[in-house]
Amino acid sequence: MKKANFLLTMLSLVFCAQAQAGLLFNYSQLTVKDLDQMNKLVEEKIKESRKEAGVGKVVPLKEALQSVYARPNDDEMIEKIVAPLRAKLDELDAWEKTVSQLTDEAINALKNPKAFKPVVQVTYVVFLENLMAEIKPYITAQGFERKTVERIRDAKIELTREAVNERKLRMMKSTASPSEVAAKILTQADEKPAAPQENAEEITTEKPANGQ
Repeated sequence: MKKANFLLTMLSLVFCAQAQAGLLFNYSQLTVKDLDQMNKLVEEKIKESRKEAGVGKVVPLKEALQSVYARPNDDEMIEKIVAPLRAKLDELDAWEKTVSQLTDEAINALKNPKAFKPVVQVTYVVFLENLMAEIKPYITAQGFERKTVERIRDAKIELTREAVNERKLRMMKSTASPSEVAAKILTQADEKPAAPQENAEEITTEKPANGQ
C-alpha cells in the first residue's frame, strides 16, 4: 500500500510538472499583476541572480524574462520593465542564448500540447507573440532576430482547439498560430522599402540643373 501511494504521488508530481512546464506563472496569473508587481518580480530575480555563481546567474534572469514576455501586453508594459533584464543578460553575454532557449521551450510545448493544459499552451503562445512583436523592428537579412522568427515560422505550430477556446473565453481574443504570425512578419520585412539614406549618395552627386 505504501509503495502504491508513493507511485501515485510521484506520478502526480510528474503530471504537475508537465502541466505547468517551466513557467513561474501562466498568462492568466500574469495578467492581473500590475506594474509594481512585475517590477518587484524582476528586481527579486535580479537579486537572486547576484547571489548565484557561474551559469547559475542566468537562471533567475531567464525565469523573469519568460514571465515578462508571457504576460499579455495590451497595456504595453514590456518596454517599461524589460530593460534591467536585458542589461544583466548582456553583461553575462547571455541575451541571445536565453531568448533562443525560451523560444525552443515554447515551440516544443506547442508542438507537444497533450502534455500541457490549455492555459499553459496559451502562455507559450503569448510569449512567442510578444517576443516577435518586440524584435520585429530589428529584423535584418541575417540577424539573430530574423533567425528567431524563422524558427518559429518553420516550426509550423498548430494550436489545439482547447488552447484557442481558452484564450477566447478568458480574453475575448482570437488566436492565430505563432508560425502564421511569424510568416507574415517575415513577408512584411522582405517587402519593406529601402531606407532613404541608401540613395543619399546618388542624390548628392547629381549636378544642379544650371551646371554649376
